[in-house]
Amino acid sequence: MKGGEKRELSLYGTEGGVRAVGNPVRRHILLLLRGGELSFESIVASSGRAKSTISAHLSALADEGIIGSRPGDDDERKKYFFLRSHYLGELAPAERISDDLVTYAEGYREGAADPFSLYRLIYRTFRVSLLSEGISIDPLLREAGETVGRAVYPAVAADTLPEFAENLASFFERHHLGRIDDVGINPITFSVYDCFECVELPILGKPACSFEAGFVSTLFSFHLSQSVDAVEVECYAAGDPRCRFEIRGITAEKNLYRDL
Repeated sequence: MKGGEKRELSLYGTEGGVRAVGNPVRRHILLLLRGGELSFESIVASSGRAKSTISAHLSALADEGIIGSRPGDDDERKKYFFLRSHYLGELAPAERISDDLVTYAEGYREGAADPFSLYRLIYRTFRVSLLSEGISIDPLLREAGETVGRAVYPAVAADTLPEFAENLASFFERHHLGRIDDVGINPITFSVYDCFECVELPILGKPACSFEAGFVSTLFSFHLSQSVDAVEVECYAAGDPRCRFEIRGITAEKNLYRDL
């Protein structure tokens, strides 16, 4: 790097450990493969680089255990590539944030009225400590949310959407995750006030509730019996007065709103 310039790095977890990818071409290839398996020809076409260049980068990524490949089903001369690793996040020094964690931590007092204040302090300190170094682990947080969502679903399961929404709101309130309100339909939307994940984060200028997005996506996917995505369209960390989610990707032809 020239003059001490710090590049952005994409972090991937492989069987051999965490790999940091800084080359822009390789990062672009991996971004493409995060969307699913692709042929060599498709990768070349999407990259705008020579075949020899892409071949060399693919070979290097394979050697590091980040990607794998297989021959085509109908033509073994055709090669398809896929991720063999987990996308962990980004290291972006230019996006470091400044925040006085010491002052914030000293604001906590043992025996505070809110028994969950300590857990918020721990979570916020962990998250901001990483962000202050330019490290984003949003993909890991989302994956963790999906895992917790699978475990929690039986506690909020219901036969109808209104009952499910009511159970979800009660669950959030009981566990101090926030207050669900402003529920809408077609599309399904809802707001979370006093969101546990981000209400005490500094303003980042973008949504930050990756854990919650994964958590809610999984819960609604189970309830609707199809894969859907909870997209955060408003967030305290983006400067909004609440967090708001929209459930996208509903494709089944059934009346979801019959009891609303």
